[in-house]
Amino acid sequence: MKIYLSSFTRETLTGYKKRFPDAKPNVLISFAIRNRDAALFCKRHRSDIGDLILDSGAWTKNNALVDTTEITLRSYLAYLRVAAKYYSFYFNFDEDFNDNGFNTNYSNQLILEEAGFQPVPVVHDIHGDEIQVYIDKGYKRVALGSRQITSRSILDGAMRKFEGTGIKIHLFGNASFQLLVNAPIHSCDTAMWALHGKFGRVLYWNPRKEGENKTDKIYLDELTRTATDTNGISFCTYEFRQEFEEYLNSALNLQYYDLIGPNSAENKMLVNTHYLVQLERIITGIHREKGFATEE
Repeated sequence: MKIYLSSFTRETLTGYKKRFPDAKPNVLISFAIRNRDAALFCKRHRSDIGDLILDSGAWTKNNALVDTTEITLRSYLAYLRVAAKYYSFYFNFDEDFNDNGFNTNYSNQLILEEAGFQPVPVVHDIHGDEIQVYIDKGYKRVALGSRQITSRSILDGAMRKFEGTGIKIHLFGNASFQLLVNAPIHSCDTAMWALHGKFGRVLYWNPRKEGENKTDKIYLDELTRTATDTNGISFCTYEFRQEFEEYLNSALNLQYYDLIGPNSAENKMLVNTHYLVQLERIITGIHREKGFATEE
Protein backbone atom coordinates (compact mmCIF):
# COMPACT_ATOMS: atom_id res chain seq x y z
CA MET A 1 0.00 0.00 0.00
CA LYS A 2 1.37 3.42 -0.94
CA ILE A 3 0.63 6.87 0.45
CA TYR A 4 1.48 9.79 -1.82
CA LEU A 5 2.34 13.12 -0.22
CA SER A 6 0.72 16.10 -1.91
CA SER A 7 2.05 19.63 -1.26
CA PHE A 8 5.50 18.12 -0.69
CA THR A 9 8.48 20.48 -1.05
CA ARG A 10 12.09 20.05 -2.05
CA GLU A 11 13.10 21.56 1.30
CA THR A 12 11.18 18.88 3.18
CA LEU A 13 12.67 16.16 0.99
CA THR A 14 16.21 17.44 1.61
CA GLY A 15 15.70 17.60 5.37
CA TYR A 16 14.12 14.17 5.47
CA LYS A 17 16.86 12.56 3.35
CA LYS A 18 19.52 13.95 5.73
CA ARG A 19 17.88 11.97 8.51
CA PHE A 20 16.86 8.93 6.47
CA PRO A 21 19.18 8.66 3.44
CA ASP A 22 17.59 5.42 2.22
CA ALA A 23 14.01 6.63 2.51
CA LYS A 24 12.07 7.35 -0.67
CA PRO A 25 8.73 9.04 0.04
CA ASN A 26 6.04 8.75 -2.61
CA VAL A 27 4.97 12.11 -4.02
CA LEU A 28 1.96 13.52 -5.88
CA ILE A 29 2.36 16.61 -8.04
CA SER A 30 -0.67 18.58 -9.19
CA PHE A 31 -0.76 19.94 -12.73
CA ALA A 32 -2.32 23.04 -11.16
CA ILE A 33 0.88 23.72 -9.17
CA ARG A 34 3.79 23.23 -11.57
CA ASN A 35 6.39 25.17 -9.60
CA ARG A 36 10.16 24.80 -9.53
CA ASP A 37 9.97 22.05 -6.91
CA ALA A 38 7.75 19.99 -9.21
CA ALA A 39 10.25 20.30 -12.04
CA LEU A 40 13.12 19.31 -9.76
CA PHE A 41 11.23 16.24 -8.51
CA CYS A 42 10.87 15.16 -12.13
CA LYS A 43 14.54 15.57 -12.94
CA ARG A 44 17.21 16.33 -10.34
CA HIS A 45 15.53 14.56 -7.40
CA ARG A 46 13.73 11.77 -9.23
CA SER A 47 16.04 9.12 -7.74
CA ASP A 48 15.49 10.50 -4.22
CA ILE A 49 11.78 9.68 -4.13
CA GLY A 50 9.74 6.54 -4.70
CA ASP A 51 6.78 6.75 -7.04
CA LEU A 52 5.95 10.13 -8.55
CA ILE A 53 2.39 10.58 -9.77
CA LEU A 54 0.54 13.43 -11.47
CA ASP A 55 -2.87 14.83 -10.60
CA SER A 56 -4.61 16.65 -13.46
CA GLY A 57 -5.50 19.71 -11.37
CA ALA A 58 -9.22 19.01 -11.71
CA TRP A 59 -9.83 19.48 -7.98
CA THR A 60 -8.22 22.92 -8.10
CA LYS A 61 -10.22 23.79 -11.22
CA ASN A 62 -13.43 22.96 -9.36
CA ASN A 63 -12.60 24.41 -5.95
CA ALA A 64 -9.97 27.15 -6.12
CA LEU A 65 -10.93 30.80 -5.68
CA VAL A 66 -8.11 31.92 -7.98
CA ASP A 67 -8.01 32.06 -11.78
CA THR A 68 -7.96 28.51 -13.16
CA THR A 69 -8.45 29.27 -16.85
CA GLU A 70 -5.09 27.70 -17.70
CA ILE A 71 -6.15 24.33 -16.28
CA THR A 72 -7.59 22.84 -19.46
CA LEU A 73 -7.54 19.50 -21.23
CA ARG A 74 -5.46 21.06 -24.00
CA SER A 75 -2.79 22.38 -21.63
CA TYR A 76 -2.76 19.11 -19.65
CA LEU A 77 -2.21 17.15 -22.87
CA ALA A 78 0.62 19.48 -23.85
CA TYR A 79 2.27 18.91 -20.47
CA LEU A 80 1.94 15.14 -20.75
CA ARG A 81 3.71 15.21 -24.10
CA VAL A 82 6.73 16.69 -22.35
CA ALA A 83 6.64 15.20 -18.86
CA ALA A 84 4.61 11.96 -18.79
CA LYS A 85 7.82 9.93 -18.91
CA TYR A 86 8.80 11.14 -15.43
CA TYR A 87 5.65 9.85 -13.71
CA SER A 88 4.82 6.36 -12.47
CA PHE A 89 1.23 7.08 -13.51
CA TYR A 90 -1.06 10.07 -14.06
CA PHE A 91 -4.78 10.66 -13.85
CA ASN A 92 -7.47 11.56 -16.34
CA PHE A 93 -8.57 15.17 -16.74
CA ASP A 94 -11.78 14.53 -14.78
CA GLU A 95 -13.01 18.11 -14.89
CA ASP A 96 -16.71 17.44 -14.17
CA PHE A 97 -17.15 16.60 -10.47
CA ASN A 98 -20.91 16.16 -10.69
CA ASP A 99 -22.39 12.69 -10.27
CA ASN A 100 -23.56 12.87 -13.89
CA GLY A 101 -20.22 14.06 -15.25
CA PHE A 102 -19.19 10.69 -16.66
CA ASN A 103 -19.70 11.57 -20.33
CA THR A 104 -17.44 14.63 -20.12
CA ASN A 105 -14.77 12.85 -18.11
CA TYR A 106 -14.76 9.70 -20.23
CA SER A 107 -14.57 11.81 -23.38
CA ASN A 108 -11.42 13.41 -21.96
CA GLN A 109 -10.09 9.95 -21.11
CA LEU A 110 -10.52 8.84 -24.73
CA ILE A 111 -8.93 12.02 -26.12
CA LEU A 112 -5.83 11.43 -23.97
CA GLU A 113 -5.73 7.77 -24.95
CA GLU A 114 -6.03 8.63 -28.64
CA ALA A 115 -3.02 10.92 -28.17
CA GLY A 116 -1.01 7.93 -26.97
CA PHE A 117 -1.31 8.31 -23.19
CA GLN A 118 -2.70 5.96 -20.53
CA PRO A 119 -4.32 8.07 -17.82
CA VAL A 120 -5.93 6.44 -14.80
CA PRO A 121 -9.71 6.96 -14.98
CA VAL A 122 -11.38 8.65 -12.01
CA VAL A 123 -14.80 7.60 -10.67
CA HIS A 124 -17.22 10.29 -9.47
CA ASP A 125 -20.45 8.30 -9.27
CA ILE A 126 -19.94 5.09 -7.30
CA HIS A 127 -23.64 4.19 -7.31
CA GLY A 128 -24.31 4.13 -11.05
CA ASP A 129 -22.70 2.23 -13.93
CA GLU A 130 -19.45 4.18 -14.00
CA ILE A 131 -17.36 1.59 -12.15
CA GLN A 132 -18.66 -1.25 -14.30
CA VAL A 133 -17.75 0.64 -17.48
CA TYR A 134 -14.13 0.89 -16.36
CA ILE A 135 -14.11 -2.78 -15.37
CA ASP A 136 -15.54 -3.81 -18.73
CA LYS A 137 -13.02 -1.65 -20.59
CA GLY A 138 -10.17 -3.54 -18.92
CA TYR A 139 -8.46 -0.74 -16.98
CA LYS A 140 -5.81 -2.05 -14.58
CA ARG A 141 -5.94 0.91 -12.19
CA VAL A 142 -8.92 3.10 -11.25
CA ALA A 143 -9.13 6.09 -8.90
CA LEU A 144 -12.05 6.81 -6.59
CA GLY A 145 -12.50 10.57 -6.54
CA SER A 146 -16.12 10.54 -5.51
CA ARG A 147 -17.34 12.96 -2.90
CA GLN A 148 -19.98 10.31 -2.21
CA ILE A 149 -17.47 8.32 -0.12
CA THR A 150 -18.25 9.65 3.34
CA SER A 151 -18.04 6.48 5.43
CA ARG A 152 -16.50 3.04 5.60
CA SER A 153 -19.76 1.36 4.60
CA ILE A 154 -20.04 3.46 1.44
CA LEU A 155 -16.42 2.70 0.51
CA ASP A 156 -17.05 -1.00 1.16
CA GLY A 157 -19.96 -0.89 -1.27
CA ALA A 158 -17.79 0.60 -3.99
CA MET A 159 -14.96 -1.85 -3.34
CA ARG A 160 -17.30 -4.83 -3.64
CA LYS A 161 -17.86 -3.89 -7.27
CA PHE A 162 -14.14 -4.41 -7.92
CA GLU A 163 -13.89 -7.81 -6.19
CA GLY A 164 -12.13 -10.42 -8.31
CA THR A 165 -11.03 -7.93 -11.00
CA GLY A 166 -7.44 -7.41 -9.84
CA ILE A 167 -7.85 -3.66 -10.48
CA LYS A 168 -5.62 -1.45 -8.34
CA ILE A 169 -7.65 1.19 -6.53
CA HIS A 170 -6.35 4.68 -5.73
CA LEU A 171 -8.31 6.67 -3.13
CA PHE A 172 -8.11 10.39 -3.86
CA GLY A 173 -7.41 12.89 -1.10
CA ASN A 174 -8.01 10.58 1.84
CA ALA A 175 -5.60 8.81 4.19
CA SER A 176 -8.15 7.91 6.88
CA PHE A 177 -6.78 5.02 8.90
CA GLN A 178 -10.18 3.37 9.26
CA LEU A 179 -10.82 3.47 5.53
CA LEU A 180 -7.37 2.30 4.51
CA VAL A 181 -7.00 -0.66 6.87
CA ASN A 182 -10.43 -2.12 6.13
CA ALA A 183 -10.34 -2.12 2.33
CA PRO A 184 -7.81 -3.36 -0.24
CA ILE A 185 -6.85 0.16 -1.30
CA HIS A 186 -3.64 0.01 -3.35
CA SER A 187 -2.73 3.68 -2.90
CA CYS A 188 -4.00 7.05 -1.72
CA ASP A 189 -2.82 10.64 -1.51
CA THR A 190 -3.16 13.31 1.12
CA ALA A 191 -2.43 16.99 1.66
CA MET A 192 -3.77 16.99 5.24
CA TRP A 193 -0.32 16.25 6.67
CA ALA A 194 0.82 19.66 5.40
CA LEU A 195 -2.32 21.42 6.62
CA HIS A 196 -1.88 19.94 10.09
CA GLY A 197 1.62 21.44 10.22
CA LYS A 198 0.36 24.79 8.97
CA PHE A 199 -2.14 24.95 11.84
CA GLY A 200 0.35 23.90 14.51
CA ARG A 201 -0.32 20.17 14.70
CA VAL A 202 1.93 17.16 14.28
CA LEU A 203 1.07 13.49 13.87
CA TYR A 204 2.64 10.79 16.03
CA TRP A 205 2.26 7.02 15.89
CA ASN A 206 2.11 6.31 19.62
CA PRO A 207 3.09 2.68 20.35
CA ARG A 208 1.63 2.96 23.86
CA LYS A 209 -1.83 3.94 22.70
CA GLU A 210 -4.53 1.28 22.93
CA GLY A 211 -6.38 0.07 19.85
CA GLU A 212 -5.38 -0.60 16.26
CA ASN A 213 -5.08 3.07 15.31
CA LYS A 214 -2.29 4.51 17.42
CA THR A 215 -2.30 7.93 15.80
CA ASP A 216 -2.14 10.95 18.10
CA LYS A 217 -2.65 14.45 16.72
CA ILE A 218 -0.70 16.84 18.93
CA TYR A 219 -1.37 20.57 19.11
CA LEU A 220 1.90 22.33 19.89
CA ASP A 221 0.43 25.20 21.92
CA GLU A 222 2.10 27.90 19.83
CA LEU A 223 -1.02 30.05 20.06
CA THR A 224 -3.94 30.18 22.43
CA ARG A 225 -6.79 28.08 21.08
CA THR A 226 -10.42 28.99 21.17
CA ALA A 227 -12.73 27.01 23.42
CA THR A 228 -14.26 25.28 20.40
CA ASP A 229 -10.94 24.21 18.83
CA THR A 230 -10.57 20.59 19.94
CA ASN A 231 -8.58 19.41 16.93
CA GLY A 232 -5.54 17.83 18.55
CA ILE A 233 -4.24 16.97 22.01
CA SER A 234 -2.49 19.84 23.78
CA PHE A 235 1.26 19.21 24.07
CA CYS A 236 1.29 20.71 27.56
CA THR A 237 -1.18 18.17 28.92
CA TYR A 238 -0.31 15.24 26.65
CA GLU A 239 -0.20 12.01 28.64
CA PHE A 240 2.70 10.65 26.56
CA ARG A 241 4.64 13.89 26.33
CA GLN A 242 7.91 12.34 27.52
CA GLU A 243 7.68 9.47 25.05
CA PHE A 244 6.87 11.90 22.24
CA GLU A 245 9.87 14.10 23.06
CA GLU A 246 12.14 11.06 23.17
CA TYR A 247 10.78 10.03 19.76
CA LEU A 248 11.45 13.49 18.33
CA ASN A 249 15.03 13.36 19.53
CA SER A 250 15.88 9.77 18.62
CA ALA A 251 14.07 9.55 15.27
CA LEU A 252 14.39 13.08 13.91
CA ASN A 253 17.03 14.83 16.02
CA LEU A 254 14.49 17.48 16.97
CA GLN A 255 13.37 19.07 20.22
CA TYR A 256 9.97 20.50 21.06
CA TYR A 257 11.27 24.05 20.63
CA ASP A 258 12.39 23.18 17.11
CA LEU A 259 8.69 22.81 16.31
CA ILE A 260 7.76 26.30 17.51
CA GLY A 261 10.98 28.19 16.75
CA PRO A 262 12.35 29.99 13.64
CA ASN A 263 12.30 26.85 11.44
CA SER A 264 9.13 25.46 12.96
CA ALA A 265 7.12 25.21 9.74
CA GLU A 266 9.69 23.02 8.03
CA ASN A 267 10.34 20.93 11.15
CA LYS A 268 6.64 20.19 11.56
CA MET A 269 6.62 19.01 7.95
CA LEU A 270 9.48 16.63 8.74
CA VAL A 271 7.58 15.15 11.69
CA ASN A 272 4.42 14.66 9.63
CA THR A 273 6.36 13.22 6.70
CA HIS A 274 7.89 10.61 8.97
CA TYR A 275 4.48 9.75 10.39
CA LEU A 276 3.12 9.03 6.90
CA VAL A 277 6.17 7.01 5.90
CA GLN A 278 5.59 4.90 9.03
CA LEU A 279 1.84 4.71 8.40
CA GLU A 280 2.41 3.41 4.87
CA ARG A 281 4.51 0.56 6.24
CA ILE A 282 2.06 -0.16 9.06
CA ILE A 283 -1.00 -0.31 6.79
CA THR A 284 0.89 -2.49 4.30
CA GLY A 285 1.52 -4.95 7.14
CA ILE A 286 -2.14 -4.92 8.18
CA HIS A 287 -3.20 -5.52 4.57
CA ARG A 288 -0.83 -8.46 4.36
CA GLU A 289 -2.28 -9.95 7.54
CA LYS A 290 -5.82 -9.56 6.16
CA GLY A 291 -4.88 -11.11 2.84
CA PHE A 292 -5.35 -7.94 0.79
CA ALA A 293 -3.30 -8.03 -2.40
CA THR A 294 -2.46 -4.31 -2.55
CA GLU A 295 1.28 -4.32 -3.16
CA GLU A 296 3.08 -4.01 -6.48
